[in-house]
Amino acid sequence: MPKQDKKIFNVKVNKISDKHALIQAHGQKLTLSIKGTDPSLGLTAPETVMGAFGACIVSNVMGEAVKRDLQVSDVAIEFTAVKRTAPLGFENLHYSVTIQSDDSAEELQKLFARATTNGTATNPLLEGLKPSGELHIQTSKKNI
Repeated sequence: MPKQDKKIFNVKVNKISDKHALIQAHGQKLTLSIKGTDPSLGLTAPETVMGAFGACIVSNVMGEAVKRDLQVSDVAIEFTAVKRTAPLGFENLHYSVTIQSDDSAEELQKLFARATTNGTATNPLLEGLKPSGELHIQTSKKNI
């Protein structure tokens, strides 16, 4: 069996104000709202989860189209979900994928099935990823 290279993802998130956090990875930056789900403050964490899921599907659609020699000129995905308060989260996640192509509906259905079930971000979400975590405490080192 050939050895697989393991890509390590390294993402850092820092609070930058009472209302925002900064996400950084490989020189890219994204500011998110950390004040509930107030849309006036920018994208929220739940919206970003849906956006990452959608971006992975778009990437998968385009990659699979090339592999299958299909001509896809555009892909759009719209998500809806309902906020849950106990326990916090969201549910009833639904997405609608629109693919612009003149290829057969049968081939595009196969492409859709593969693109929505086989991706670096889609798979962990569909599989119910259970992350592990740890706490590190820093003190202000004031004289007592």
